[in-house]
Amino acid sequence: MYMAIAVETSKNPIKRTDYKVWFLELSDHGDVIGLGVKTREEVVQSLFRSIRRTGKSNWKAFTKNSDASKPIEIYDFISQSTYENTHFGSLPTLHEFQETLNRLQMNLELRPIAC
Repeated sequence: MYMAIAVETSKNPIKRTDYKVWFLELSDHGDVIGLGVKTREEVVQSLFRSIRRTGKSNWKAFTKNSDASKPIEIYDFISQSTYENTHFGSLPTLHEFQETLNRLQMNLELRPIAC
């Protein structure tokens, strides 16, 4: 299972839809077993693989101002929002997520990845 936690947008205004999704990889018990980054296309491919294998999404998103995570579905990529996805448009930016980590005193720094 993957939990989308932040979105990193492209600095180039022409490539606004070329964003990266930071995520936590979770075990079946909900334990964090990894931290990673995928492009929008990689998330869609992962989502299709999961649906073909199990019939359901293996991605969730914990969006801003929400008390619970929500599954990410294929139809989310059809909507018209800032990042072409209803969940990613509501995800914290990488900077906002880093501020949260700092407040939690996690002593972990996330930096943008070069495009």
